[in-house]
Amino acid sequence: MSEPGRTPAPGANGTYITPPPGGSPAVAAATNPPSAATPMRGGTPVPPDPLIGTIVDGRYIIEQTLGEGGMGVVYGGRHRMIERKVALKVLKRELATDPEIVERFVQEAKTATSIGNPHIVDILDFGTLPDGSTYFAMEYLDGTSLTSLVTSKPAPSRIAKIAMQACDGLGAAHERGIIHRDLKPDNIFIIRRSGEDFVKILDFGIAKVSGHTTGPKLTKAGAVFGTPHYMSPEQAAGTSIDHRADIYALGIILYELAAGQLPFDSDNYMGILTKHMYQVPIPIRALVNNADCPPGLEAIIQKCLQKPPSQRYQSCAELAEDLERFVSGQVPVAVQERLSGASSALNVPYDYFRTPSSLPTGAGPILPATPARKKSGAAMTVAAATLVVGAAALGFYVYRTKTAPPPTEQPSSTTEPSAVATTTATESAAPAPVASSAAPEGVDVVLTSKTAGAVVVEGDKERQLPATVRVAKGETRSFIVKAEGFSPSVIDVDGSQSKVDVVLTKGGAVPVGTGRRPGVGSTGAGGPGPKPTDGPIDIWKKKK
Repeated sequence: MSEPGRTPAPGANGTYITPPPGGSPAVAAATNPPSAATPMRGGTPVPPDPLIGTIVDGRYIIEQTLGEGGMGVVYGGRHRMIERKVALKVLKRELATDPEIVERFVQEAKTATSIGNPHIVDILDFGTLPDGSTYFAMEYLDGTSLTSLVTSKPAPSRIAKIAMQACDGLGAAHERGIIHRDLKPDNIFIIRRSGEDFVKILDFGIAKVSGHTTGPKLTKAGAVFGTPHYMSPEQAAGTSIDHRADIYALGIILYELAAGQLPFDSDNYMGILTKHMYQVPIPIRALVNNADCPPGLEAIIQKCLQKPPSQRYQSCAELAEDLERFVSGQVPVAVQERLSGASSALNVPYDYFRTPSSLPTGAGPILPATPARKKSGAAMTVAAATLVVGAAALGFYVYRTKTAPPPTEQPSSTTEPSAVATTTATESAAPAPVASSAAPEGVDVVLTSKTAGAVVVEGDKERQLPATVRVAKGETRSFIVKAEGFSPSVIDVDGSQSKVDVVLTKGGAVPVGTGRRPGVGSTGAGGPGPKPTDGPIDIWKKKK
């Protein structure tokens, strides 16, 4: 704040700079050479930000840089009259001449303000700098982003409570027709209130607002918006989305917090989007023990991550209610659905929930027919990714439609036993087929591995390989195979193979952020290798 009776001197950018006592900013800079703490780039001191030390609109004194994103820079400052700390987000000067970007920046401020929820960052003011850059002032948050918690292994109850608050904020946005579209740990801030975590959701810069028609069209057909690691399958495909895309993104965040790693990763943009659309994440229990992620929490996360939006939680309120059940020690609905066979989440070991003898409509991993693999360079633009993903999306939805069994098939499966019973009632010599039909014999499958010390996990027991497992006809069972010094492998066995050789990859544990699922091979009398019905497979590595 300037001294009484002194007039701030105008800076080079047209804002007003408060001169230090006894001299001008230029004199102060000359008499205070760069210190050891001065940022350096290639041995050369980085020029100080020209906005630091300036007064914006005669109200806000900019004191420091807090962070920088693709569209703007966030500064820490305070109101010069009431001394309130604020954060100012300033649109980058080079973007200030782009009408669409300016409109999106303005929309971010309007959107956040319109929600009016305590878990959404509060926008306080809006204005324009003399150089044309737009800014808005928001509440100053003294805390940390959710990113910092990923490696700290937060307790399951803490994860659930954070998610419940995020649901409160997102739910309020959804009620107003606002979809965030870029939910990620960087955009969820944790502050402390009364000694407890308090969630603030940030950055509605690419939010989709229903009924928003003013200004330029900000969302072009087929455009992909968001951060690849947290995109829903439908968002990755560039197709229309609704609020359930945010629920999927929140599920990715919860997975990352519970498992300590992302469920899907790749060395290129396209690879990540493809995995969201076609692969199932490795079960969390294969990465951590039950104390770090109890069955109830994992079931909730799995439901959030269902590929079809219709199989996820249908609202944030519904998700919050299930999280509350988990925290209070009740059985979440997600668990009840698995026990009753109403859910098609197959990315779970068989012993986690009871495996139904027949799967419901739409069950099974969503995998396309094997595509012709094309080599591409390391660099891939977003536009190119959008085109390829759009084509893949067509296969995704066509495949999903084709895999849904016609409704006329169900009656035949329920009426057939009675028909057999009628026949056997008149033919006393044929009771054996009836017994066989009611309780079909299983198929013995031998699990082997060339890795010394490999074991298969069945419930709370571990068996040394080779080991024989039994699978009933029409049933798919999932097993975890692991060995010391190797990444765990999750395999799906449906009885079509008599022998499965499990290949383990060295590493001890799946590295943070890789999200990879080791491959499974078939040998001996088992015939061909894995088919699309065998489980999640990296389609870029799959061979005919």
